[in-house]
Amino acid sequence: MAILGCNTQLFVGHSLDEILPLIVEAGYETIDLFSQPVVPLNDPFIQLGRLSSYYTDLKRKISLFGLNVGSLSGSFGIEIGSPEFDRVVEVCHMMGLPAIAIESAGLSDNDEAFSWMLNAVNRSSLLAAQAEIKIMIKPYFGKSVYSLETTTKFTQSVDSDWVGINFDASQLWFAEPELDPIESLDRLKDFVCCFSLRDCRRGQMPTLDDQQIPGQGDIEFESLAEFASDVSNISMAMLDLHSTPHRSLDDLRKWLDQSIQYLQPIFDQS
Repeated sequence: MAILGCNTQLFVGHSLDEILPLIVEAGYETIDLFSQPVVPLNDPFIQLGRLSSYYTDLKRKISLFGLNVGSLSGSFGIEIGSPEFDRVVEVCHMMGLPAIAIESAGLSDNDEAFSWMLNAVNRSSLLAAQAEIKIMIKPYFGKSVYSLETTTKFTQSVDSDWVGINFDASQLWFAEPELDPIESLDRLKDFVCCFSLRDCRRGQMPTLDDQQIPGQGDIEFESLAEFASDVSNISMAMLDLHSTPHRSLDDLRKWLDQSIQYLQPIFDQS
């Protein structure tokens, strides 16, 4: 059964001390730790280039709230495939994290960009595999891996033991409005290792308002939960709402509550 978690990118502009109680009180069990600074002069949730004790202390701090760290995202703004990406892997290894979550890069419908993305992922996954860390790629509209076709093509040239797909139905649906994102899972089931949970209307980009809350759009989350229960390699289902920085904590807590009230019964039954 996939564990329900929450992406901390939603809380950019706030501190971990502020957001961790909200996440655990709402009922989520794990987090994706967002590492890329977005707001000027705002401290990121995790910093690069610190002593190993900093990372073990950070993991301990999060665990004291009763939360696990399921993945690291943002990669500190470092491009996958670059020599500097080794530092991202090193941080995850020091914290004992099982996965690094990456959005697809490169231009869409561009063979050179697709080849670059594929080579970058394969190069970085070699070191990640040595540390027993999986790289999860999220197909993203406008990038080199964005559709069912490009995602399928991508999976044919990577090691499924150490490279997986972070499946976001809202992105695939925006790229291909005629596509049934649930049916597409059958073609990707051997590679999907995580769900990003964000609602949308058919053929529309996910919004930054209430419409992205699961249950407010058109995505069949019941089918996603049923699929997750039948596929052993899907370990996490991560709430992946987005917001403008510094949105009030009261508003964000309402989003957390509304989302889990809809999602928890669905995933518990599956």
